[in-house]
Amino acid sequence: MRRFRILILAAAACVAVLAVASSAPAGDFADGPCSGEPAKLCPTATVGQPYTTTFALKEPGDCGPSFAVSSGAFPPGLTLASDEGAARGTPTQSGSFTFYISVSYSCGLKSASDQQYTINVNAGTPPKPKLTVTTPSLPDANFNQPYTAPALQASGDTVNSWTLAGGALPAGLTLAANGVISGTPTQSGTFSFNVQANGNGTSDMRGLSLFVLAPLEVQSLVGKKPPTRGWTAKTTVNKALTTGVKAVGGRAPYTFTSAGALPPGVTLDAATGAVTGAATSSGKFASTITVTDSTGAKVSVPWSFNILPLIDFAKGKGLPAGTVSRLYSAKFPVTGKEARTAQFAIAGKIPPGLELDETTGRLTGTLLKAGNYRIRVFAFSETGAPISKLFVIRVRA
Repeated sequence: MRRFRILILAAAACVAVLAVASSAPAGDFADGPCSGEPAKLCPTATVGQPYTTTFALKEPGDCGPSFAVSSGAFPPGLTLASDEGAARGTPTQSGSFTFYISVSYSCGLKSASDQQYTINVNAGTPPKPKLTVTTPSLPDANFNQPYTAPALQASGDTVNSWTLAGGALPAGLTLAANGVISGTPTQSGTFSFNVQANGNGTSDMRGLSLFVLAPLEVQSLVGKKPPTRGWTAKTTVNKALTTGVKAVGGRAPYTFTSAGALPPGVTLDAATGAVTGAATSSGKFASTITVTDSTGAKVSVPWSFNILPLIDFAKGKGLPAGTVSRLYSAKFPVTGKEARTAQFAIAGKIPPGLELDETTGRLTGTLLKAGNYRIRVFAFSETGAPISKLFVIRVRA
């Protein structure tokens, strides 16, 4: 019974609270930052400047009022915080803007009637024009030739002068106040610098670069120009060769090609101009190396390679003649880096009475029979391929 009475009292208290709430004012709008009757005028705003104002209620109550623009033109750039009744933002358009604000409640109270407001937005001071350098790049220049680039360009304001704000122009070139770069460059390469446009209280800077093209040349790896007849490389079979050419001037990247004959085992690097490898056979080889730059310019230089064998028979030398019954001694004439360590062999019939020392290549003995003896002599080096030559030994009676 007691519990039932408590529930009845609690229900009665809720009814009493609701009765008080429903009889509360509907939340008529009050003067605040915005005032006046019947329409309310808010503080003046300015384009481009932050702005805040609040739409006040006489009795906000505890039921969570929610504000909304019901009609009219709200100033562009401003937004309404529905839970606070505050207009915030940065106006983007000038003019007089009239609109209506209404309020609703979360607990079902009667909504406040629309209230008319006006916010006047001044145009304000227009922003200063901003200079922007618009020249994207500069044309290439040629070494030791007169150069004049189109005048530098900028937008947004009048340019009163142009100045160099960092870096350096190639020697021989200058930047005039009218934005024209001119002169005769005496340096080649790529030069980076900053140009600055100066206006009426405003300026802008931009980084540019200028490439000065020198005539394309081919040089040795140590920077020497080729002789009139070109270069010659001399080495032996199986010896590592490290040489090549480099490009000077022109415009990278460069491409290197060869025409003619490089020694077997020797190659040319198309990207660097390096000539490397170890020749696998002896002989003289003639080639022409050409460098081409990115503009299509070409320069060529002849190059000959003299690859010496590790062992070879001396040119123009044969074996001496002999006489029957007399002592004979002759050494096979060989030259080359491995001549001293060469081994020898003979094919064919040697004169009777003679013997071959395979380690020295010497024929010795007492000749026994006259005649002309044709023999083929083979010489073997330690690392190279064997060689052979036909010899004739004349034995007199």
